[in-house]
This record gives sequence, structure tokens and C-alpha cells, in this order.
Amino acid sequence: SNRESAAANGTGKTLYSGNVALGTNSVTGGFELRDPSRGGGYTINAATGIGSGQIYKDTDNTWGNNAASDPVSTAADAQFGVATTWDYYKQVHGRSGIANDGKGAASRVHYGRKYANAFWSEECYCITYGDGDGRIYGPMVNLDITGHEISHGVTNRTAGLLYSGESGGLNEATSDIFGTMVEFYADNATD
Repeated sequence: SNRESAAANGTGKTLYSGNVALGTNSVTGGFELRDPSRGGGYTINAATGIGSGQIYKDTDNTWGNNAASDPVSTAADAQFGVATTWDYYKQVHGRSGIANDGKGAASRVHYGRKYANAFWSEECYCITYGDGDGRIYGPMVNLDITGHEISHGVTNRTAGLLYSGESGGLNEATSDIFGTMVEFYADNATD
């Protein structure tokens, strides 16, 4: 069913960045959260149960409702964060994707149970986001977290800082700095 696909322009109704433009993919029967204009990066549901592991699909190309009551709002934040980080690295540093090979990364949202963290993984070439603990932390998909996690991938592909001791501290600091740079680049009034 994905034989005929084409880039499309959707709207994300995010939790943290308001209503934003999303690059999506037009497929038979609607759209999917896959961005052909940014290396084909996509967002999947990492929660257990129905729809687990599946790329988000939609019929009207509007994603979420600006609240956690629609779990797709979290997916819209992740997709927007990856696109904004891609654009930052491309426009500011001339880098095409994490490995500078034009390949987009996957995002996995709704991971774990009350998981108050996010992480980059080389194994799946993906960012994984928890939904927070529901008390202090909400879903871990805000823009600076996405920029931070993707920057771990960029650091791995460039500086190769081992994630231990001083080099691990430099790795974390670099991701903190670049996550903030992505946020400033976005200049999103809602953030």
C-alpha cells in the first residue's frame, strides 16, 4: 500500500510547540509520519498493545490535539523536533542528517511505563521517548530534548567521545549545548 507515496505538508498540534508544519508522507488511504524531505525520518508508537511498533498513520494530515489526551500529540512533537534539528544542522552546519549521509532517524514515542527519560541508540538509529512520570515530568518530547538526543548521534559520528568519565561528560555537555542551539534556531514563541 506504500507503493505510491509523496511528500506532503501536515499540521502537528503538539504538546510543547503549538501548531507547527510537519513534513509527512502521502500514502494510499491518507498520510504517515514519515518525512521524505528529511531523509525519510519517521515516528512510531513504542507503547505496548494495539498499534505497537507501527508508524503513525492518519487520514486528514492533522496530528494531535495539543494535549496528552491524544497520544498522537506526543508523536507530533517528536516529528517536529527531529525535523527542526535536521534543519538546524543542515542550515547552520551544512550537515545532511546525523551521519551526514542524508538518512533520517526513527523516533519511538510512549516508551516504557512512567519512563521519565529519552535516549539515542546507535543500534536502532533512533530516539526513544518516555512519557514521563505523570507527576513532575510529562512526555519527554520537547524540542531541546530531541536536539540533545540527536546530537549524541552526531557526536558519535564526529568526535567519537566515549560515554564514560571526562569524555562522557563532554558528550553530555555537547548535547546540552546543541539541544539549546536547536531551540534558539527554532525561535518558537510557544516554547
